[in-house]
Amino acid sequence: MINKRWLVMSKKYISLREVGRQLDIPPSTVVYYKDKFDKYIPSVGGGGRRRRYPVEVLEIFRRIREMFNDNWSTDQIERELALKFSLLMNDQQAEQSFEQSVAEGATEGLAREISGVLSKVSEALEDQSLFRSEIRSLRDEVALLRKERHDAEVRYEERIDFLERELSVVRRRVSGRFASGEIDFPSDEFLSSPLVICSDGEYLGVQGKGRNHFSLKDFVQLIERKVSDSVAVETSWKHQDDNWVLVVRTDDSAEGRGQDIVLVAKTTVTPSNNKVTEIVRLNIDGNDAPDALLLTLFRQLRSVFNG
Repeated sequence: MINKRWLVMSKKYISLREVGRQLDIPPSTVVYYKDKFDKYIPSVGGGGRRRRYPVEVLEIFRRIREMFNDNWSTDQIERELALKFSLLMNDQQAEQSFEQSVAEGATEGLAREISGVLSKVSEALEDQSLFRSEIRSLRDEVALLRKERHDAEVRYEERIDFLERELSVVRRRVSGRFASGEIDFPSDEFLSSPLVICSDGEYLGVQGKGRNHFSLKDFVQLIERKVSDSVAVETSWKHQDDNWVLVVRTDDSAEGRGQDIVLVAKTTVTPSNNKVTEIVRLNIDGNDAPDALLLTLFRQLRSVFNG
């Protein structure tokens, strides 16, 4: 059903630029709609910049926009426009016919031809102006994005510089503590050498698959793997009387108890001229482990290490 407000066409006219602004449609899209459905869009004033459109075309452009968004075909859109806005077009065509008859009576054929050419040129200039306006808007958006990217890169570089300075300070502190003897830690050779015990003058160790020897490093890792997630493990080293003292403290928050393990080891050269790490003493919760317990421990380590 055609709305009665189309029966009387308003005498207020607007430009294509104003159509795009009120409907929030890009200028290039407004020009595309105008060119594609020109016969359904009433206008007055000739071509180019002098062409104006009655305010009723806002509804036409709005409806075209909706149909395009709903993926209507061109034929469907034209049938819809012809059905809903035919009365408006008839009024507009009548007005245009009247204006044309007056113009024909007042001008010569050559003047009409020149006017037509000028109208097309003016219309092209107007379209060009709309496109330039859209290009300027896009350039402003690109410039803003570039500035945001530059600012982000600056912040990133500043953060990297700050972290590098902090890391340098930490390195100097740690280096100073090592140089002053505040931090004791055995060498990798000591930690990786075969771990042995001496029983009745015989050095006993654990050899795993592939002729890999069980080392002090393996011993510490084995302790850490045996504890659960609820158990905290703290290890510390101390160099004392040519021996290295390893203290392992465990704290089971779930059970409310902990355990202290003190292992004293030293570097020893066996009669077969092998450099090994010998366990001098093993203390668990203040009790020294006897040799028999150490032998039992090493037998268990052999089964675990080869498992």
